[in-house]
Amino acid sequence: MDHRVFLSLIFVLSGTFNVLVVKWANQQQVTGSDGQLHGFQHPVVFTLLMFLGEFLCFVVFKIMRLFSCRRGGHIGELDNILGQESSEFTPLSMLLPTLLDVVASILLFTGLYLTYATSFQMIRGAALIFVGIFSTMFLNHTLSSRHWLAIFTISCGLLDIISLDVQRVDYDRVTLPHTDHKSILTGDMLIIIAEILHGLQYVYEEKQLKTSNVAPLQAAGWQGIFGLGVTSLLAIALHFIPSVTPFGESSRAVFDDWSDLWTGLKENPTLIMALTAFTVSCAAYNFVGLFITMYSSSSNRLLADGLRVYFIWVFVVVMEWEYINIITIMGFIILQMGIILYRQAIFLDWYRTLLARWQRARYVDLSDDSAGAPRSQPADLI
Repeated sequence: MDHRVFLSLIFVLSGTFNVLVVKWANQQQVTGSDGQLHGFQHPVVFTLLMFLGEFLCFVVFKIMRLFSCRRGGHIGELDNILGQESSEFTPLSMLLPTLLDVVASILLFTGLYLTYATSFQMIRGAALIFVGIFSTMFLNHTLSSRHWLAIFTISCGLLDIISLDVQRVDYDRVTLPHTDHKSILTGDMLIIIAEILHGLQYVYEEKQLKTSNVAPLQAAGWQGIFGLGVTSLLAIALHFIPSVTPFGESSRAVFDDWSDLWTGLKENPTLIMALTAFTVSCAAYNFVGLFITMYSSSSNRLLADGLRVYFIWVFVVVMEWEYINIITIMGFIILQMGIILYRQAIFLDWYRTLLARWQRARYVDLSDDSAGAPRSQPADLI
C-alpha cells in the first residue's frame, strides 16, 4: 500500500475516533468537587490534550532524526513521510496558526458538547467554504463557477442541518445535556465560528509549509509546544472566570473547573484510558493533516476529513445515540453534493494542469527535434 493512502486512512480513522471519544466523555456523569454529579464538560482540557498529542510529534521527530544520523543520514522510506529538517523554517511562524487553533478547538469542543455528533461533523464542512474564500485572498487561487456553485450547495446543506437540529431536539435527546432550542443552536453557531478560524489556519499553514519546506512532524511539534503554553494560560483564566448556562455547569459555575476534573478522574479509570487514547489519536491526526496540506492542499485536507462523517453515522446508528430521519438524510445528501462538486472542480483543475504540462513537454520535445535535425543546403545554381 502506498504510504499516502495509508496516512489518509489513519487521518480519517483517527479523526473519527476523536469525535466519538469526546462525545462519549461528554455523556459521562462524574462526581464534582461539591459531591454532586456533573456532565464531563471540559473543552479546555480536550484542547490541552490535543496539543499534548502534537507535542509528542516533536519528540518523535527528534528521535527519528537522531536515529537517522546514526544510520548515515537517511532512514529509508520513512524519509518520505517524516520529511527533512528545514533550515528555512522559523518556529515562530507556527504561532499564529496555533493561536487560531486554540480558540477554534475550544469552540469546537464546546459546540460538540451541546449538539449531535453527526451534526458536528457535517457542520464542519463549512470550513471548505472559508478555505476556498481565504485561498483566493492569500494564496492567489482562482475559484471557478463550479467552485462557487459547490459553496452555494454546501451552504444550503448547512442551513438545512442547523434548522433541523432546532426541531430535532424535541424528540432526539439521548446525547444532549440541554434539550432547549437555544442551547443546540448555540452549539451549531460555535462550530461555524470555529470553522472560520480553522479555514484561516489551514490556508496559512499551506502557505507556510510550502514556502519553508518544513517537515510536517516538526511543524506539528512546534504547534504542540506553543499550544500547550497558550492553552495552559487560558486554562488558568477560565478556571476562575464565572460562566453562564449552558457553559458553566461545574461545581463553581465556571467555564472549565479543574477541581471537578481531578475528582471525576479518580473514580473513573475508563475515562482516563479514553483521554489517553484521545491524546495519541490527536498526534496522528494533526501530523497526517499537516502532511496532506504540505504535499497537496488545505482543500484536499478538508475533503479527506469529510469522509469521517460516514463512519460517525454508522457508529451513532449502531449505538442508537441518535435518531436519523429523512430530513436529516436530505441535508446530508445536499451537503455531500456540494463537497463532491467542489472535489470535481479540483479534479478538473488537476486535469487542466496536467494537460498543460503535457502540451508544454510535447512542444519542448518537438523544438528539440527540430533543432537537432540537419538543415538541407540549397542546390548550386548552374
